[in-house]
Amino acid sequence: MDWDDLKVLLALSRAGSTRKAAALIAVSNTTVMRRLESLEERIGGRLFDRTPDGFRETVLAEQLLPAARQVEEILTEAERQISGRDAELSGLIKLSLPAVPVTYLSESVAEFGLQYPSIELDITVSDHPVDLARREADIAVRGIPKHKRPPKDIVGIKLGRISMGDYVHRELLGEAHRGLRELTVIQASGHALSLDDLPKPEALGLKTRHLIDGISPRTVAVANKLGVAAIPCFLAQQYRDLVLLPGVPSCHWGNTWLLHHKDLRKSARIRALFKHLAQLEAQWPHAWDTASEAATEAA
Repeated sequence: MDWDDLKVLLALSRAGSTRKAAALIAVSNTTVMRRLESLEERIGGRLFDRTPDGFRETVLAEQLLPAARQVEEILTEAERQISGRDAELSGLIKLSLPAVPVTYLSESVAEFGLQYPSIELDITVSDHPVDLARREADIAVRGIPKHKRPPKDIVGIKLGRISMGDYVHRELLGEAHRGLRELTVIQASGHALSLDDLPKPEALGLKTRHLIDGISPRTVAVANKLGVAAIPCFLAQQYRDLVLLPGVPSCHWGNTWLLHHKDLRKSARIRALFKHLAQLEAQWPHAWDTASEAATEAA
C-alpha cells in the first residue's frame, strides 16, 4: 500500500474536504481524488461517504486509519531524527508564524535569512494550531493560553505575554448608547481562541451576530464598526478609535511561545534560527505585556 495514498486518507479524515486535504499535504484537489479512488479500488471498498457537509469516514476507513496513523508516526519520527542530526548550517527550515501583523518578528526572520544565505526558509502564516510532531513546521511561534504549556516532546521558550480585551469602535458605542444601533458580538470561528478570562456575550447582554475566523480579520471588522470582539490589546492600540467595552477590563490571556520538536534540537540550522528568534524576548513590545496599562492606553 502506497504511503502517498495513506497520506490522502489521513488528510481527508482530518480536513473533511478535498480542498482542505490538498492544502494539508501540498497537492492539488485532482491528486487527492485520484489517489483516493486508487486506494478505494485497491482495497475494494468505499472509504468516505460524500455528504453535503463534506467527506465522512466509512467503517472501512475507521478500520484502516489506525494503521495509517502508525505508519505516519514511524516515518515522521525517522524524518525528525535524521533532520535532528544535521550539523550543516544549510538546508530547509519550515517556519510557522502567527497571522498577526508583527513587524519586528518579520524583520528578525529577514535578518536571519541574510545572515545564513545557505539556509532556505519555507514560511507559513496561520492562527491555527500547528502539529510539530507531524513536521507541519520545524519551528513555530504561537500564542498559548496562560493555563497551558507546550507538550512534553516540544522545546519552547516564552517570548512574552499577550493581553486581550473586548473592543468596540467608539462611534458604534455612542450610537448604541443613543439607541441608534444594536451592539452585537463578533465571535471567533474555526479554531477559536480560549477566552475563559473574558465574559461570555450572554453575560454582557449581547447577541452574537457574526463569526469570523482569524484575529486580523476580526480586528478589521471591529475597526469598521461591525460589532464587539475579543482581540489582542496590541492590535487594538493600532486603531485610535477602538476602545474597551465599558466595565470589561482587559486581561492577561496567555503567552507567545517559540517552539520546536525535541528531536530537532541537534540540528545546526534549527538551533541557529531558534537562538536568533529567542532574542525577541528582550525586545517584546510593552503593549503586549500588561493588561491594565493596555486597557488604560486604549481607553
